[in-house]
Amino acid sequence: MANNDNGNGLTMFLFGAVAGAVAGLLLAPRPGSETREQLVEWLKERRDQGESLLTKIKELKERIPAKGQIAAALKAGKDAYYEAGQAKEDTADV
Repeated sequence: MANNDNGNGLTMFLFGAVAGAVAGLLLAPRPGSETREQLVEWLKERRDQGESLLTKIKELKERIPAKGQIAAALKAGKDAYYEAGQAKEDTADV
């Protein structure tokens, strides 16, 4: 099957884009300057929220012990458990 479009699709696309732009300009609820101001304010709020979240994450990261500390605590717990088991066996022999 041959495509007999002859550029008609591109023409329709461009016509739709122009019609959409015109409709957007005519039906906009507020002037462009107000929309830009509102967008800038919204972006500033999001940036502030992002900075706040990043600060909280950094604070939480500082509270989390390092991998080596966790490994040492686990080893100490295992050793204590083993020693408690040995002590229990020693008292059972008496």
